[in-house]
Amino acid sequence: MAVTAERAAEGRDATATAVTTAARARRERGSGRPRFDDAWTWVCAAVSALVVLAGLVEAAPGIGQGLGWSGGPAARAGVVGTTLLLFAGQIALCLRLGPVLLSPAEITWLLPLPGDRGRLLRPRLVRAVAVACAAALPTGALAAAFALALQGEQRYEVLPVALLAHLALACLAVGLGTVAEARPALAGRVRLLGGVLALAGATVLACGSSVPAVTGAAAWSGPWGWAGAAVATAAGHGPPPAWAAALTCLAACAAAALREAFRTVAGIPTDALIARARTGREVTRGATLLDLRALTLVLQSTGGRRRRTVRIPLPRSRWTVPLWRDAVVLLRHPWRPVLACAALVAGFAQFRVVGDWLTEPGHGPVGPLKAALTGLLLVVPPYLAAVALAEPAYQDTDRPRRALLLPLSPGALALSHLAVPVAFLWAAGGVGWAAALSSGAPAGPLGAYATALLLAGPALVGTTLVGAYRGAPRYDLLALSLDWYAAVPFVLWRLAPALAAAFVTAPYLWHTAHHPTATPDAETLWLAARSAAVLAWSAHRINRQAKDLYS
Repeated sequence: MAVTAERAAEGRDATATAVTTAARARRERGSGRPRFDDAWTWVCAAVSALVVLAGLVEAAPGIGQGLGWSGGPAARAGVVGTTLLLFAGQIALCLRLGPVLLSPAEITWLLPLPGDRGRLLRPRLVRAVAVACAAALPTGALAAAFALALQGEQRYEVLPVALLAHLALACLAVGLGTVAEARPALAGRVRLLGGVLALAGATVLACGSSVPAVTGAAAWSGPWGWAGAAVATAAGHGPPPAWAAALTCLAACAAAALREAFRTVAGIPTDALIARARTGREVTRGATLLDLRALTLVLQSTGGRRRRTVRIPLPRSRWTVPLWRDAVVLLRHPWRPVLACAALVAGFAQFRVVGDWLTEPGHGPVGPLKAALTGLLLVVPPYLAAVALAEPAYQDTDRPRRALLLPLSPGALALSHLAVPVAFLWAAGGVGWAAALSSGAPAGPLGAYATALLLAGPALVGTTLVGAYRGAPRYDLLALSLDWYAAVPFVLWRLAPALAAAFVTAPYLWHTAHHPTATPDAETLWLAARSAAVLAWSAHRINRQAKDLYS
């Protein structure tokens, strides 16, 4: 007994010593609180963002006036449509990552313990609400700037209305995501709601300016539309009771969603917490390593079960097997063609805005730097469309074993991925040319944009495939120096395919935005020549990279 008591006393002394040492260490490092330099960095970043956003909101009406925007149904449709698309994206993000996230230590040590799980999960839900509100503030400021630019007039009450509306939308999205996380049976309905809202937002942007009833139906379809209705009403000289009532109803719905979320958070299944924690770690790793393909794979793997709706019979000719594979991949990922169409529509809208800006009365000459930046921006949407259509090539590079048994050489298989995306871009260009001819204005912006797709489409897809087959990110390019310019080689390596696409398309788009012509001119011939040269270079690079990949 004496030995047992002596060992117990030694254990108590060791425990007390450990507690004292841990307390001293916590005092020395500040008990886990953020250090002064970390806090100062966050404060400087917040002040810088505040200055930039304030300047953007202040300059937005002047930008709108310079572009000739003066409100009306088009402004209301733009605000309501973008709000619906933004809320659909927030729902998708909450469903994939989950508002309630736990660290690996919490899952390993605290989650299996008996007791009230809500005491562990509710603080994490509070953290999720705080993060969503912090992200909603710059989003609301950008929405206010967008509404003021569309209206072309300064309205000081638009900013607080937009901030409150997007804060409520963020809380509503977190509430819906938490309820879907706690009740997996409702996740499908919430996912369907996000898809319907995305379709409604695209419809409002496409048809709302010509059919105002579509905008009105979407604006008052639910709390997701009340936010856009409130901002549009405040920007369009609407009566304050109208947007105040919309904000009140939206806040009530957000409060009800958060109340239900806090009530059901304790019932989140363990497997859901583990899966979302794993997804969060993979997303963090991909974002830290600047690996965009890893982020895409994570989001695709958590997108829910896919259902095959169309079955294409296997062709008999071996030369058509790659085309069949590409078509099947795009049918299994239907959002890829949809995103490509949306990118092309957005690119044409951007092209028209730039053309109106350049041809407005009193517009002065544009410097070479501004012209180059504008040309690069015009290339972004068609290049993103080509990237969306290159999903079959990305899948072959993600899992090279998929193509080992095919009766084609690595180079021929890689080059076969050109066919389906190029055919898609050519079809889009043909539709654009048909629409331009039917409207009697082949020299307009639609005909010029369609010509760019027809002539530069193969080069755009070729540069995309160069990016798909170049392998893992070259982190060795970051080891040149510890200074900031060490990232320049890595950034150039990352942007090389996009810069090649810009070399092909940017001069033509800038020229046609300045001087649209009905017949092919010298710039059109130069576009065809640059496209052929870059396509030849891309084919050479793709062939060599594919051989290195499969060797």
